[in-house]
Amino acid sequence: MSERISYEESYRILQKRGHPPEKDVPLLPLRLPTAQDEGLLGISFFRTLMGEEEPGLAEDMGNMTLPRTFFGRTEVRQTSFKNTDLPESCLCWNDFIEVDFTKARLPGSDLRCSFYDHALFVQADLSGADLRRVTLEACDFTAAIMDGAKLTHDQREPLNLSQSQCAEIAWQDEDGEEPED
Repeated sequence: MSERISYEESYRILQKRGHPPEKDVPLLPLRLPTAQDEGLLGISFFRTLMGEEEPGLAEDMGNMTLPRTFFGRTEVRQTSFKNTDLPESCLCWNDFIEVDFTKARLPGSDLRCSFYDHALFVQADLSGADLRRVTLEACDFTAAIMDGAKLTHDQREPLNLSQSQCAEIAWQDEDGEEPED
């Protein structure tokens, strides 16, 4: 796996691709961003379409450093986040279709109320991530780090997790509250 580029370099690449508006590199938020943090967000994608709908055309967001990034009401399709650093990011209320999070770091991230279809989380770090209220279809969690990740008992069966992964998860009896919208 390639080395990750810095936060500043990651932002500049996103600017060149037209994702964030032209402005200075935003300061990192002091905590996990929420929908109520308008104006205080670092890098954010709100009501955006990322990636391509045509098979084989993917957006490369791999090897970036994007901590505390906000994704809200966004469709992310055929995009690679391989080896991307996304700790304490908000990925709530989105559709992730054929997205590759292989070896990505998502510790402490909030993934609730999102839809993941054919997403790869192979060797991803999901330590402390909240995956309750998530719809997961044909996703691969092979060798993913699940230490303290929140999932409900109802989510367990279709995920095909290893015994060691199941032992790491902070299993929940209830779905918990929905994230802010």
